[in-house]
Amino acid sequence: MTALDNASQTDKPLSMYIHIPFCRRRCYYCGCNTSVTSKPEKPDHYLNIIDKELQMVAERLKDRNRLIQMHWGGGTPTYLSEEQLMRLFNSVKNRFVFENDAEIAIEVDPRITTPEQLNLLRNHGFNRISFGVQDFTPAVQKAIGRNQTHEETEKLFNHCRELGFTGINIDLIYGLPFQTVENFSDTIQKVIDMGADRVAVYSYAHLPSIKEHQRKIDENRLPQAELKYDLIATAVEKFLGADYVQIGMDHFARTDDELVKAVGRGTLHRNFMGYTSKLTSDMIGIGMSAIGDIGGCFTQNISELNQYMDTIEGGQFAISKGIVLSEDDEIRRWAIISIMCNGVLNFTELKSRFGVSYSEYFAEEDKDLSEFISDKVLNRSDEGLTVLPGGMIFVRNIAMVFDAYLRDRRDEKTPLFSRTI
Repeated sequence: MTALDNASQTDKPLSMYIHIPFCRRRCYYCGCNTSVTSKPEKPDHYLNIIDKELQMVAERLKDRNRLIQMHWGGGTPTYLSEEQLMRLFNSVKNRFVFENDAEIAIEVDPRITTPEQLNLLRNHGFNRISFGVQDFTPAVQKAIGRNQTHEETEKLFNHCRELGFTGINIDLIYGLPFQTVENFSDTIQKVIDMGADRVAVYSYAHLPSIKEHQRKIDENRLPQAELKYDLIATAVEKFLGADYVQIGMDHFARTDDELVKAVGRGTLHRNFMGYTSKLTSDMIGIGMSAIGDIGGCFTQNISELNQYMDTIEGGQFAISKGIVLSEDDEIRRWAIISIMCNGVLNFTELKSRFGVSYSEYFAEEDKDLSEFISDKVLNRSDEGLTVLPGGMIFVRNIAMVFDAYLRDRRDEKTPLFSRTI
């Protein structure tokens, strides 16, 4: 595989994402690639396949084996037993070496995660943890098929704090059925009171034609556009008033958090795992549906579980799709990441990095930015573009202007998966 061969030519540290698809139940709102199973042999077989894929990747990367960032997502990684968690961790550790300051993170469902699992993870170097919450309001939870009390979440959160996790993240979603400004504000206050280090506030994308289980959600109970805006505006107001800083388009972090420091340095980065201060040139995606950014290519593994496992078992990489980035892709990726992470696009740096003039290269895009500038959410000067404080809610919309693939699809009737407000 050329991408891995290209990536083996440097000794820079890597990022790694591992996808664990298993869940006990599927939440109605979920947009992830998951597998609901009660068969214990399924995860065991999957871990064997992951071990083989890691070996295949390590062989192609040769001596490039240092990790600065690892993230386990899903699904529900803590669906795995303690023994299975250790098997997976050892599969990585047998082939890769963690940097001393590596970020080692995992997503957990507080409803099924045990203190013993957390003890094990912390003892083996995991230092960041992300709690799926979405909303604490009982009526909202019932409508999305997720019963999770504030008390059980807080109890597990406090245990993580006692164990010394250096970063505890909570994920929320706005735009869910039965959400109001009042009850979502109450959820946010509970999260603030718990003392989360970082909070992600994602917009719910209702796409029942793609995700059939979303048909269980009553569309008539979904907040309309004006209320959705009020929900995210409430989140911004409450978090900014509680010693948090808005990070990019959908994250908030405490003022002493490393993400905030990275914004101050202008070095905040975003990859397929989210916002990070760990800038790496390559990210490996391992597991069913995992996305990689490696050797100048974007890749995605097969999203059907059995097909993915059969392909790896047969000794082949399970790539379902991939794209070699063109020079234009690289320029646009840099521009989009710069805006979405640090709220700026510096014209001099653009010229220095790629040898192109903003006014010439992005002439069409600049016309489309006029509305944001007139609405005073974006400023254009001789130095560059700057997202103004009130414009961070719209930073995704601003960045989308520079996406040539979205521009090509602008007149298509098929829905885009990532929705804005």
